[in-house]
Amino acid sequence: MKIHFTSSKNKIALNTKEKLVSKYNQTPINKAEVIVAIGGDGEMLKALRESISINLPVFGLNKGSIGFLMNRINNRNLIKRIKDSVQMIVHPLEMEVHDILNKKHISLAVNEIALFRNTNQSSIISISVDNEERLKDLYCDGILVATPVGSTAYNLSAKGPIIPLESDILALTPISPFRPRNWQGALIKNDSKISFEIKNPKLRPVNASADIIEIKNVTKVSVRQRHDINLKILHDADDNMEHRHLREQFLID
Repeated sequence: MKIHFTSSKNKIALNTKEKLVSKYNQTPINKAEVIVAIGGDGEMLKALRESISINLPVFGLNKGSIGFLMNRINNRNLIKRIKDSVQMIVHPLEMEVHDILNKKHISLAVNEIALFRNTNQSSIISISVDNEERLKDLYCDGILVATPVGSTAYNLSAKGPIIPLESDILALTPISPFRPRNWQGALIKNDSKISFEIKNPKLRPVNASADIIEIKNVTKVSVRQRHDINLKILHDADDNMEHRHLREQFLID
């Protein structure tokens, strides 16, 4: 099997990559059959971005902190693990952003698109779904749109729901909402277009992020799921994402 290894920059991940390359060899990404990403979820997200143009599956090995998208490190034969793994197809979110200079930016996200204030002033955001305004003025620290895969990440910490992986919905979750206080978010069909308009962006500036990509001082953001892009994540059959999602819903700290 032809493997292209990537890793995060922490010392443990780099050492693991060096050992695996010496054992299994390093193949240029344009000639590989699979990408093995070593690190945390950030490294997985980076590898998935790289995989889009070459349509390669990604098998993650956890040498980060939590690594929810990654597989455990163990002594089993890596090639056999990859061949026996379960493949999950993920459709990323796409955000189209206009900033305060009216420059347009487009980015993809596997986990979530998030808007968040960047000063001590709360943000005021209006929300539309399929061009119909649903919430005029949300006073908040921010708001996010999460995929089922990303529903256990930032979305969960913001008190959003964990969404089953096969669901055709997205989570729309406010971050520290102030007005209206009783609005706790919504579940939106994944073929919808979700739009945000920032009120008074000069006085109340807002940034937008697509996973690890951040755009500063935004005025308008639209989000949709790209069903035409298939990202392939590989997991060990005995600890796949379905198992992890179910386990996460019963964890008690």
